[in-house]
This record gives sequence, structure tokens and C-alpha cells, in this order.
Amino acid sequence: MLVRSIVLAAVLLVSVRALADEDVAAVRAQADQWRAEHRLIDMHQHIDFTPEHLARAVKIMDAAGIGFAINLGTGTVTPGPHGEPSEFERNRKLADTLAPGRILHYMLLDYHGWDDPDWSDKAVKQIEEGHRLGAAGLKEFKRLGLYLRDGKGKLLRIDDPRLDPVWEKCGELHMPISIHVADPKAFWEPYNEHNERWKELKNHRLWWFGDKTRYPGWKDLLEALDRVIARHPHTTFVAVHFANNAEELDWVDQSLAKYPNKMADLAARIPEIGRHDPEAVRALFMKYQDRILLGTDFMVYDRLILGSSGDEPPPTDQDAQVFYQKHWRWLETRDRDWPHMTPIQGNWKISSIGLPASVLRKIYFDNARRLLARSLPLPTLKAAHTQEDFALDADLNKPVWQSAQPVRIEYMMKDGTPRPELSAAVRCLWSSQYLYVSFDCPFTRLTVFDDVRAAGAPKRMGLWDRDVVEVFCGSDVGHPNHYGEFEVAPTNERLDVFCKLPDKDFGWDSKFASATKVDEASHRWRAELRIPLTSLSATPPKPGDRWRINLFRSDRAGSAFLAWNPTLTGSTHTPEKFGILEFEDGVK
Repeated sequence: MLVRSIVLAAVLLVSVRALADEDVAAVRAQADQWRAEHRLIDMHQHIDFTPEHLARAVKIMDAAGIGFAINLGTGTVTPGPHGEPSEFERNRKLADTLAPGRILHYMLLDYHGWDDPDWSDKAVKQIEEGHRLGAAGLKEFKRLGLYLRDGKGKLLRIDDPRLDPVWEKCGELHMPISIHVADPKAFWEPYNEHNERWKELKNHRLWWFGDKTRYPGWKDLLEALDRVIARHPHTTFVAVHFANNAEELDWVDQSLAKYPNKMADLAARIPEIGRHDPEAVRALFMKYQDRILLGTDFMVYDRLILGSSGDEPPPTDQDAQVFYQKHWRWLETRDRDWPHMTPIQGNWKISSIGLPASVLRKIYFDNARRLLARSLPLPTLKAAHTQEDFALDADLNKPVWQSAQPVRIEYMMKDGTPRPELSAAVRCLWSSQYLYVSFDCPFTRLTVFDDVRAAGAPKRMGLWDRDVVEVFCGSDVGHPNHYGEFEVAPTNERLDVFCKLPDKDFGWDSKFASATKVDEASHRWRAELRIPLTSLSATPPKPGDRWRINLFRSDRAGSAFLAWNPTLTGSTHTPEKFGILEFEDGVK
């Protein structure tokens, strides 16, 4: 009996391990798909603004599967001494020209004139100007409480009331604040070879804060930030480097629980978080899955910096890929005791936490999209070129469709809330005559008109009040409010409208065609649309041309009206939120 019990236990253990391995494989496959589609968002990068450094950063992001990144510190909005554009304006213009849609920008605060009685008023005007110039948020370095001093030599406190109007204005303008205070505990320990971070500290003498006559205590800084967060409940604070305290999970738990307007990024702290019991870390991530953000502290200057650096040989682009891959390994697998991604930060090993895909997508991109909804870069849909036109039959397994890169419609149009269970894949092709668009839509329960009209019947007004897919597309970049609207229902009923907002021509006949197919067993319906290019432009597009487009679909039973790029209004007719349709040369 004992032998049999041992054998049964062994079989059960093998089965559990096999199931765990299968789960990890499924999660990694899903994450690989997100990376292939460049959906991940790195909330914490520092990129030097030169053409060479921007190009190198984008190349590495492409290989890692990063769609876009937040540059924390694009510059202040203070004009030059002779009225020249500010550092923020110059840097943003360069990045948006050379790498459109790949980098979002946080502004920095200019502390000159701190001792002046009107400094707070001037600082608020800086925030307003940054908002006008397109700053997605405000970045504050650990200079508060540690480096910046007033005219009398006193440190500027994190919770100084003169900063309150700044924090409040950021909340009013929906500009999140990424803020760094304190540092690892070891930076307050004796400065000698017995310090566990000695390899890092000896290369960065200014990172040591153990002199009590010059610097406040480590925990004093953390508590000062929490006092600020408590005073400004309508402002979102991203406490970088895992809430600035990767060494105390209980403290992070209590702080996040107490302050719902506090979030945390992972930048440069996985080596520390990974030292903890992986099950405890996993439980914390599950608890705060809506408040944790992917961030790496990846830097591109004359040399790459991967989380931290010293006097070691400069990392290569391949080293940068390993750096990112170790992030994925820690978040997606259950591997134990392996070397972390930044050896200079400490000589120890870490263990992975194996999060489920539903949590990973929040950390990888959904939480960032929600936080940055007002300033997300316009997305791009690439239309692959096809030499031959084809008949429509709603068969999306045709090789020509599989070769086109998909985008996803899965965010609520009005507020950007994710609905991944209803995620629709959309692909686009173009020929010399037509623009082709395909939709693959899971559905809850189809909602259609009872009296389905036959093909060739008059347009179905009100089609938008049932389940439908929609393409809004315009070729005139000088008049973005001029575009065609194309709607198709699961029943293949159609509607086309030409818009010259605020006017809409419902009598317009674009001569577009469509085909649909409903699969009740899998709860999916599919559609192909073929739109004559001449209905949208008198001049045929050529490779490299960029039109404007947005995509929508409704699932009435699921209470979902979804957009490729959410308009954040109550209307689909918001042209400033249309994304980019880029015509490629050749099927990829």
C-alpha cells in the first residue's frame, strides 16, 4: 500500500508539473504574439536626442517587441535665452520626425527661481505649457530630497508645500507623474567593500547617501512621498523602481492599499524583487495587477545602459535583447535561481513568478494605455500590397490574408477600457484598384435586424445600432474631416456614407462590396470588405503613402462598442483620433 501511494504521488506530481509546463508554454506563446505585433509599452526609458541614438533605440525596441516607450525626461519647457524653442520642443520634434509614434514624452520641471515668492505660480504655468506642447506626463528625479538645494543650502523637500500646486495641476490635466525618491537600502549603508552593492557604488560615488549630516534617512524619503500622494488623491503618481522600495514587499503592499492613486513600475528593480519568495511576489502582482507597469530603465546615450552600469565594456545591441528577454523570463516562467539581467546591481540569483496571460497583458500594455489614454500615439495599420484582386467569400484562411500583419479592435471607444474577450483581428491589403479589409470577430450573441435584406437592397439606415464592423477612411490629410464610412453587419447588410463633417452624404455610392460568414459553433463572425480606391482618392496611392483610418465594431449583447484607436468621446466621428493607414510595397 505504501509503495502504491508513493507511486500515485509521483504520478500526480509529474502530471501537475506537466500541466504547469503546458500553462507556461501557452502564456509564452501569447506573449510572443504580443511582441510580434509590437504591443508592449516600456514606461521607463531614457533616450538621448540625436538621430543616431533614436535610430538605435527604435531598432532595439523593434527586436524586443516594444511598440512604443516613454522617454522620462525629454526636457523642460523653458524657452532659450533669446526665445528659442525649449529643450522639450526641440527633442520632441526630432523624435516625432525620425521615429513617429514610437516615443511618448514626459516633461521636466525647471527649478530656477525656487526662492522667488511666485515660483509656484510659474511652475504651474510650466505644467500648462507642457500639456499644450504634448507632454504625456511629468518626470521627477530623485533630486528632490537628495540633490536640489535652495539659496541657503537646504535640501528641497519632496513634500514641500510650494510643490502642491504643481502636483494638483498635473491631476487636473490628467498628466501622470513618474517620480523617483530614495534608492536601494545599501546606498545608505557604509561605503566600503562589505556593502552588497559595492560594485555599483564604487562606480557612482554620488549615489551613496550614508552621510547623515547631508542626507535624510532612506525611509524618511519614502514617507515624504506618501504624504504628497495622500494630499493629492486626484493625481496619479507612478512611484518608479517598484514603488521606490523593491526590498520591502509588505511596505509596498500597505502603501498601494492605502493610496489608490499610486502605481509602480518595474524599472531596474527585478534583480531586487526577484530575491523574494516568488510565490509572495506573484501574490502581490496578482493583487495589484491593475497598478503595476512594465518599465526597464533602458538607456541609449553614447553607450547603452541596461538598468545600471559601471566601468564594464559597453553593452551591445545583442546584450540589450538578452536584457529584455530576461524580463520576459522572470514574468512569464516559473524558473528558479537564475542570474538576473543587471549583474552590477548585486551578486545573487532570482526566481521567476509565472504570471497568467490575463495579468501579463495588463502589466505589458493595458495599464499603460489606460494611464496614457489622452496622449497615446496614433497607431499604424499597414496595408500589404497584392498583385491580384480576388473574389470575396469571408474565408480569412486565404494565404494572402495570413501574410498581412493584424491589428486588434479590443478597447471601448469612449474610455479605452480593454475587452480582450471580444478582441477582433483586422488585416488590410491593397491592389491597384481596391482596398481590402478583413475582420475576425468573436461575439457574445448576434444582434441583427429581424428582417434581413437581400444583397442589392437599399442601404440599411441604423445599421450602427446592431452588431457591425466599420471602417472610417480618408485620403486627404489636409482635410481629415473628409472620409468614407463603410459598415457591414454579420448578415452582410451594408451602409456607406461620405462625411465632410459636419455634413454626411447618405446618398453616396462607393460601390464597395463585402462578404460575411457566421460560425455559431466557435462564436465568431468574419467579414471581407473591398473598397474601390477611386471612391476615396482621385490619385491612386503609392507605396509609402499614409492615409487616415479608424476601425470599429459593436457587440451589443456584450455591451461593447470597440475601437482600434478609442476616440475618448461619445462619437466615432472624431477624426483627430484616426490612426494611420500605410501602403506597403509587396505582401510581407
